Amino acid sequence: MKKIFAVLIVAATMVAGLFAADKFPTGSWIDSRYNAEWRFGLDGSIELYDASTGECYYKFTKNKISNYKLGASTEGLTLSFTCSETGRSYKFTKPVSVSTDLILEIDPVWTDENYKTNIKFKK
Repeated sequence: MKKIFAVLIVAATMVAGLFAADKFPTGSWIDSRYNAEWRFGLDGSIELYDASTGECYYKFTKNKISNYKLGASTEGLTLSFTCSETGRSYKFTKPVSVSTDLILEIDPVWTDENYKTNIKFKK
């Protein structure tokens, strides 16, 4: 019982640290359905690459995005923004869990069909 309690304390501390950082997790996540690699930099940069070749598809620079929001909720830590150049709104959620997965949601303006998938942390 003490071990379970200790694990819960560590997990709660990690989650609290995630929200206290007021920054979205950094690193690379792979969307295996589209062979895409999403990279989140320490400087707040967001870039999309081909996961196989490393070719850069798109750099979401501050002058290309709008409605940038970073916030915490019961779902977890969420980063969302709109890019008029790509015609899509993006939402990344780091759920409150010990998993390193993110939930990616893409809302294209030209269709009611949205895209939602789990993306895996690149090790």
